[in-house]
Amino acid sequence: MAMKLTSLNGFDAVAGQIDIAGSMSMSWMDIIQPPIRGKSEVILGTVLIDYENAWSPRVVLTNAVDTVKDIADTTYKLRYTFSEVASGNYTANVTWEPRVLLRASCEPDVTFYPFDRQVCDVTYTAWAYTKDEVKLIVPTSEWDTSAAEGNGVWKIISTESEAFVSNDAYNVRFRITIQREPLYFTFNIGLPILLLGLLNGFVFLLPAESGERIGFCITCFLSFIVLMQTTMSFLPELANPMSLLCIYVFLMMCFSVFINITCIFMLRIYHMPEGTKVPNWMQMIVRVIGCKVCRCCDKDKSMPLPEVEWPEVGRMLDFFFFLAFIAAQTTLTIFFLLPLATRF
Repeated sequence: MAMKLTSLNGFDAVAGQIDIAGSMSMSWMDIIQPPIRGKSEVILGTVLIDYENAWSPRVVLTNAVDTVKDIADTTYKLRYTFSEVASGNYTANVTWEPRVLLRASCEPDVTFYPFDRQVCDVTYTAWAYTKDEVKLIVPTSEWDTSAAEGNGVWKIISTESEAFVSNDAYNVRFRITIQREPLYFTFNIGLPILLLGLLNGFVFLLPAESGERIGFCITCFLSFIVLMQTTMSFLPELANPMSLLCIYVFLMMCFSVFINITCIFMLRIYHMPEGTKVPNWMQMIVRVIGCKVCRCCDKDKSMPLPEVEWPEVGRMLDFFFFLAFIAAQTTLTIFFLLPLATRF
């Protein structure tokens, strides 16, 4: 048995199945005994014989998704090449190449989506025959992909073929390794997530008097929810392994929640009643952030430090949180997305 690939019709990660179009090339030796009565002759050469008039192995796809049935039907004829081996007995080299449109189950691995690589097996067995009755052999360790058409989403990395014995019967496993072309998903999912995460931190540069901070934060938060739902629609409902991209979007959504909470407290700072004194510990934090603790350049070091007002506290904390959230999101992006990009 040998697999000839015509086209890779697709791989559905959500349903966990692969669709392949091709043909199965099979050959075996058959012994022909002419009829006893009357004069009979066997023409030495090649003839085509109908499927129902000759023996053929009952080979079925064991990991089929829709139904388990024979590999072919009466549409495809068998080619017999006769040769005489003894007086009155003949042998025939039988070749049969039925076309197959198979849909096999394949467990997806979306850890590195959209830079994922899938390994799918297509397993055939000689149904109802033991290993002593029918032996399946593969002539080559790879598929014939010379006539295979390209696929816009998946690229074929490698193919394998092997025969093995399982449950006292011969099986043939055809393995194909495919890798996703990530350009479409990068532009439509990856880049919007990165740009939205960068935009999320710039809320601290909006003037507090504009009254747009909370609306801006909530808009970014809702956008992350939409992007997460869009990403999950392309992925199966698997707990293990989960996609690193989904974990990244979830953490960025958590960052958006923290930014919303921080903005609410920052607005309270900006709208503190006049005459309310800033606590000493907060004044010290603001001076440390603003690098106003060191007085080595002051001419009169005996003068006390000026009091810190609430608007100054708000501006200084805005600058601090802006740098802190941008640095944290950048670190998170490098930690999660760098392993994805290096796999392509």
